[in-house]
Amino acid sequence: MTKRVMLLEESGADLTGMTRSMGAGLAQLIQAGWSDPAGMVVTTDGCRACSTRLGQLSDEMMEELGSAIRHMEQQTGTSFGGPNHPLLLDVRSDEAYSSSALEKYAISYVGLNDETVEGLAHQTGNRFYALQCYLAVLQQYGHMVHGIPYKMTLAKPSDSEPYFSGEAELESLIEERKGLIQAISGGPFPQDVFSQLQASVQAVFCTADKMNQRDNRLEDQAKEEATNGAVNGSAVLIQAMVQGNYADYKGTGKVYTRNPATGERGMIGDYLPSRSKSGMVHALSYLKRNNSKRYTELEMICTELERRVGAVLELSYVVKSDSICIQHVQPARLSSLAMIRNAVHFVHEGLVSKEEALLRIRSEDVTTCVQQELPELKILLEWADDIKELSILAKVEHVSEARHAQAWEAEGIGLCVTETMLLSPSRKPYMQKMVLADTEAERRRGLERLLPMQQSDMECLFEVMDGRPVNIQLFNFPLQELFPDVNVLEQQSNDWELVLSQIHEMQLEAIFRAAVKSIRKGLWVRPEIMIPHVEHVHEIQKMRALVDHVANQVLGEERRHCVYKLGAAVTSPKVAWTAAQIARYADFISFDADILTQSIYGNTREEIAGREQVVGETVQIECNSSHTFDIERVGRLVEMAATQGRIRKPHLKTSITGEHIQDTASIAFLHNIKSVAVCCRPEQIPWVRVAAAQAVIQASRNNQSMQNEDISTIA
Repeated sequence: MTKRVMLLEESGADLTGMTRSMGAGLAQLIQAGWSDPAGMVVTTDGCRACSTRLGQLSDEMMEELGSAIRHMEQQTGTSFGGPNHPLLLDVRSDEAYSSSALEKYAISYVGLNDETVEGLAHQTGNRFYALQCYLAVLQQYGHMVHGIPYKMTLAKPSDSEPYFSGEAELESLIEERKGLIQAISGGPFPQDVFSQLQASVQAVFCTADKMNQRDNRLEDQAKEEATNGAVNGSAVLIQAMVQGNYADYKGTGKVYTRNPATGERGMIGDYLPSRSKSGMVHALSYLKRNNSKRYTELEMICTELERRVGAVLELSYVVKSDSICIQHVQPARLSSLAMIRNAVHFVHEGLVSKEEALLRIRSEDVTTCVQQELPELKILLEWADDIKELSILAKVEHVSEARHAQAWEAEGIGLCVTETMLLSPSRKPYMQKMVLADTEAERRRGLERLLPMQQSDMECLFEVMDGRPVNIQLFNFPLQELFPDVNVLEQQSNDWELVLSQIHEMQLEAIFRAAVKSIRKGLWVRPEIMIPHVEHVHEIQKMRALVDHVANQVLGEERRHCVYKLGAAVTSPKVAWTAAQIARYADFISFDADILTQSIYGNTREEIAGREQVVGETVQIECNSSHTFDIERVGRLVEMAATQGRIRKPHLKTSITGEHIQDTASIAFLHNIKSVAVCCRPEQIPWVRVAAAQAVIQASRNNQSMQNEDISTIA
């Protein structure tokens, strides 16, 4: 029978097999002879047993939990729920590298009730302290189990203040908090300590699960959970709270195994001597000066525990006359700087793998550190590049952005928006004059003025991207935005399609002229010409003939050195359904996620935002459609179109661009459907490189997990 409750000291070998487990690290410390509180780990299966029986534990689960409690009672000389020397428990997530938000979600002093609080007062010789502990567990229990905010009270919110006037005030606040739990939950705060423990385990387990789902939103996992109703949270670590006669205590404190703000090696923290009359908290150096032996012991514990767990940790400790006792351990909440530095340092120190280090990185970490020229960030990005399979391309609207993309090692330009180039303040008047020309000759002269400007743009792009693909989307701009005047619109609307085709011819000539000049400079040129907003396969067929004609006219003998491609921008569901036909004439297909989203939902982002105050609750759904990549609707459409296109042309290149496809779940989805490339803004490139690597690592782990399940089933 699989054990669902494991004692730290007895099951070190079993716990070591549990990945990302603080319990495993503590078990090994105990076996190595360190002084740590007695404890146990309730495994994921055990937590589910606490979560799925509507308040009733099975006999088997109750037997395991009771046996572990009895063992802890023998170790500590306490009694769980007993009036004298009560055993008090600290309940928290067992993940060694859990969500930083989880540090607030723990319940301490489980086991206190109206009777045991007096036992704690007698044991410590300090009733004021015991009442503080009782108030603390009521606040944490109410918050975790029933969702009651910490500062919510029925009277004056004095419980949010750091100090209390005396025992009478604490007693009043305790009764107030118990009444609040009764009013909101419909039942009293449980005086039965096993009921407290069960509810606490369930609350911590479910909270950890929700946090992990938020931080690791992988679509397949979410679908499976929705289908099966399963909960995938971590195990729960339960430790005995360190209590006893204060005469044996020399002080308490909190310590981080490394600096959580800077990532600097070496422990950092504070220390409060038990005999301090002022109650002033000192820096950790105070302990080093006054008790170097205990300081050295604490330092060794930090080093050893960090080595075994593989994460920066926050420890609460008690200095006793003969030893250091670790009260509880949790992952440290790190700044973005510390997160990236420590990820790299841990790999170099052999504590974690490169894959594990990359999985720990969040988008905000990369975004925050991207301007700091951090050596560790560069190393992380190199590791990501070795693992990822998606190509990361840049979307640029100005030539200067191409240099930023190059600096962040974009693998090419996935979308060059030529509209912003031709409609810059210095060029827009030329465009307007050309469109308003009265004769064909005047229009041609206008295009001849624009040609060298566009050619110069292309030369710069080819130079910056030497050898890497440059996707150039031909001009496509609404006439009404070029000419706000209604009268002008009416006069030019009939000629707009003709003018537009002439602009495209000019752009193609500029591209190939720039290619010739660049090739003769010794550069390798790879232009990818994209037809915008394709509506029918005949457009691609027609443009293929035009592109080949202009290329032959301009390139001449350099034709063999310029390997250009022609592709289509898919911006509507209707066109996506014809991907197989488009693939006959296109070398690549690029999906515009933003415009596809607007097409599917029938709204622009501005229209959705404008209805925010009117629609009420339904706005959440619509706003989400404009700010996230909708995997189920837009994503599945892209998957279908890409699959159909590859049936027609197996080596068809597919890419996707959009402002909201940079989250982990979106990148993982694109990796899973075998998209070739992702196109993003230059400043987003570093994070997308990491996210693409994370997608590969996670997919590999999921596959391995499925294989193990299959083997287990066969066995």
